[in-house]
Amino acid sequence: MKKRYLRLRQYSVLLTLASLLAVVPSVHSQEVPPHTAPPAPQPSDITRSELASFDAFLDNHPEISEQLRANPSLVNDRDYVNNHPALQAYLQEHPQVREEIKENPRAFMRDERRYDRREDDRREDEATRRELANFDAFLDKHPEIAEQLRKNPRLADNQEFLENHPALKQFLQEHTGVRAQLEQDPRIFMREEDRYDRREGDRDRDRDDITRRELANFDAFLDKHPEIAEQLRRNPTLADNKEFVENHPALKQFLQDHPGVREQLAQDPRIFMRAENRYDRREGDRDKDVSRQELASFDGFLDNHREIGAQLSKDPSLVKSEEYLENHPELREYLKTHTAVQHELAENPQAFMNSMKQFENNETTNGTMKKQMVDPKPKQ
Repeated sequence: MKKRYLRLRQYSVLLTLASLLAVVPSVHSQEVPPHTAPPAPQPSDITRSELASFDAFLDNHPEISEQLRANPSLVNDRDYVNNHPALQAYLQEHPQVREEIKENPRAFMRDERRYDRREDDRREDEATRRELANFDAFLDKHPEIAEQLRKNPRLADNQEFLENHPALKQFLQEHTGVRAQLEQDPRIFMREEDRYDRREGDRDRDRDDITRRELANFDAFLDKHPEIAEQLRRNPTLADNKEFVENHPALKQFLQDHPGVREQLAQDPRIFMRAENRYDRREGDRDKDVSRQELASFDGFLDNHREIGAQLSKDPSLVKSEEYLENHPELREYLKTHTAVQHELAENPQAFMNSMKQFENNETTNGTMKKQMVDPKPKQ
C-alpha cells in the first residue's frame, strides 16, 4: 500500500513538471523576426558654416548642383568625382564637408536645400528693404506725390499719373524692383512702405548722434523765424536746398555758425526735423509745467492778500502801475522774488489773470472731487 502511494506521488510530480515545460517556450525554438527595426537616426553634425560653404560652391557650379540635388549619392561615386575636378578639389579642401556628405549624402543635400531656401528668402527680404528704403527716400523728397499715392496706391501704375509726374516716372525707370512691386500689388507695397516709414521714425527716436544742444539751438532759431519754421516743417528737404538757403540769409548764417546742425540737416533733413518737432513738443510741455507752478504760487499769494486779488481781477493792468506797487509793498516784494510771475504779468496781465481764474476753478473742482472721495456722504 505504501509503495503504491509513493508511485502515485512520483507520477503526480512528473505530470506537474511536464505541464510547466509545455508552458515555457524553448530558447532555441524562438523565431527571429524577418526584418529588424532600423537604428534610430543620429542627430546631424552639419554646421551652418559647412552648409554655407557648400551652398556657395554649388551656386558657382550650377551643373554640379543640379546633378547632386537630383542624385546625392553621386558624391560617393569615384568616377563622377574624378570627372569633376572642381568638386574633387573642394572636397579635399573641406574635409568636414566631405566627411558629412559622404556619410549621408541625402541628409546633407536635404539640409543644404533648406539652407538655400532660407538664404533666398533672406536675400529677397533684403532686396525688399532696399526697395522700400529707396522709395521712402523718394517720397520724403516729393511730399505731394507721397500724399496722393498713400491715398490711392493704384496711381503708381497709372500711365496718365506717371506722365504728369516725371520725377516718379524717372524713379521707377531707374528702380525696376520698386516698379515690379508696385505693378504686382500697389496697395500691399504702399502698406509695407508705411510700416517701413514708421519703423524709421521709431529708430529716429533712439538716434544718439542728434545732440540736445543742436536741437535746442535749432528750435530757438525756428522760434525766432516762424516763416522759415513753417516751410521747413512742411518740406524738410528745403534745409539742404541751396536756392532756399540763399534766399533766407538768416538760415544761411545760422547753419554757418552751427556746423553740427548743418551736418545733420545735410545727412537727412527729414529725420532731423522730426527730432526737432519732438523736442519742441517736449519744451512746450515743460513750459506748461512751469506756468502751472507760477499760477499755483501766485494763487497762494492772492489767497493771503484777498484785497489785492479782488483789485487785480477787476483791473489786471494795475500790476504795471508803479504807484499801485508803491502802495502795495507786499506785492512788489513778491514779484521781485518770483521773476517768472513778474515776467508773465508784465507781458500780458489780462491773459495771466484769466489763466489764474481757470486755475482756481480747476483747483476748486479737484478739491470738491477729493472731498467727495474722502467723505461721499454728507453729514446729517
